[in-house]
Amino acid sequence: MATIADAIAAAALEVYELPSWEPRLAVNELWIAPDFWDVFDSMPELHDMNLSQGRRTIGEHIEQMLSDFRCSARPGAGDLRQMIPNKFGIRKLHPVGARIYGWCPRPRSFVAVTLALESATKSDKSLNANKRDEVRAFIVRHKLGQSVLLGDILAVFPPTT
Repeated sequence: MATIADAIAAAALEVYELPSWEPRLAVNELWIAPDFWDVFDSMPELHDMNLSQGRRTIGEHIEQMLSDFRCSARPGAGDLRQMIPNKFGIRKLHPVGARIYGWCPRPRSFVAVTLALESATKSDKSLNANKRDEVRAFIVRHKLGQSVLLGDILAVFPPTT
């Protein structure tokens, strides 16, 4: 079995570094699969101002969600959800206009593997299942099965006492 450190050493994952515009300090761990950025860069809809939500493009909302995850004590209600069936431990983040798929290897952490447009997940009912399977295949390919944290949101963000 491999660890997250092994996956980083093999260049299968990289640490998400906070952008220069982010004034907050990181309190959670976040790793990104390099293919995530390839998909991010190849989707023109993410960077199209005509499809913007508020004053941000969908891509900017994704970057904000990643920064928020890294810097917030706990994500907003509904921002991090388990995918069904939940026995696989696959989760998704819900930035405006998009979905980020991955898993939590330990408390206060997330690994982002792939993403999709929210509109695509609504028009193609099998897309969420395909993305879940893509994350599962990534976990198997890199022998990270032991790193999947199961449980609800309290397993990922245990209450502080």
